[in-house]
Amino acid sequence: MTTFNGYTVINRGNSPSPISPAKLDFFFVKDGSYIDPYQVCSVHIFPDTEFGAPDNYLDLSAGSANYGLVSSTANNMVFHNQKVDPASVPPNQVVGFDGFVSACDVESFYDSSKPNTASGIFRTGPGQFSVLLQTGTEYWSTSATSFNTGPNYENNASSTGGYIDIWTVVDAFGSAAQIYVNQFALTTANVFATTEPLAVTTYNKLIQRYVDVGSKKNLQIKTELVVDSEPMAASLRNLMEQGALVQNPEISVTKLNETPGMTSRVQITGTGSVGGFTKTGVRLDSHGTISYIFDTTNITPFYEDETLGGPTGVYEVQVKYNLLDETILSPKFKLIVR
Repeated sequence: MTTFNGYTVINRGNSPSPISPAKLDFFFVKDGSYIDPYQVCSVHIFPDTEFGAPDNYLDLSAGSANYGLVSSTANNMVFHNQKVDPASVPPNQVVGFDGFVSACDVESFYDSSKPNTASGIFRTGPGQFSVLLQTGTEYWSTSATSFNTGPNYENNASSTGGYIDIWTVVDAFGSAAQIYVNQFALTTANVFATTEPLAVTTYNKLIQRYVDVGSKKNLQIKTELVVDSEPMAASLRNLMEQGALVQNPEISVTKLNETPGMTSRVQITGTGSVGGFTKTGVRLDSHGTISYIFDTTNITPFYEDETLGGPTGVYEVQVKYNLLDETILSPKFKLIVR
């Protein structure tokens, strides 16, 4: 599990169910880097009826200008970027749809208590996009003249089963649109009940030991869960031990100095005006691994009055996350920037 704008959502790899928001991520990689394509035109959700093959929903008519793309007759839930008019009164009224990445929603727009905020495509970073399936959300076709008007499609990924998400993307100006097809399933696997409180033991491990200065490294902290409760079905125990219980990860990075006259502990991360743990840039995958991009080309103290003492040296890394009604602090791991 993870959060999106502070709301709990379920990643596609964590067995999402129809009754809670499911987060479908899409990463666009070109020449070995995450990079924004020219346009992210749409995302369609369809039942998976052909073992992941999308042919039933594509325009495969010979000579068609849209050959190989989603058929215009395949009406189903579709995500689009909403186009706004900054000169309107009141300003920024929705006047249509826009495929450009600059029109993508940002994470702060999402509010799970207002289902229609989930009807767009969210850009979460360079080449990184998400859509959210949520009960009660409506999705508008490109023929709609404005948000909340015209033909709409309700959330029809509302039952258990297999689905495909088809992303229509234009790589560069002047290139033809292409589709990228992914699979996911909605199940009841993350809904369970027990007859007594769960007893879970956690173990964390920082994968990296050394990082070369000048590099931009994805720090990874693996999480292993051991369910101590007895008795419990093996299938349920396996589900929980895969990391599906981990939520709301945060990370703290601190530089340790041994030079006399220098600050011994220099805080690198923080939120607002408080140094320490931060959620910004922290990710959680479907196996419970917490990751954070550590840019050693620009390591600066969180507090301006502290002195780093150079980027190389020993750093302390610690993660914090929620597990049911517990808040877990990992051990403090040593990371050497050399």
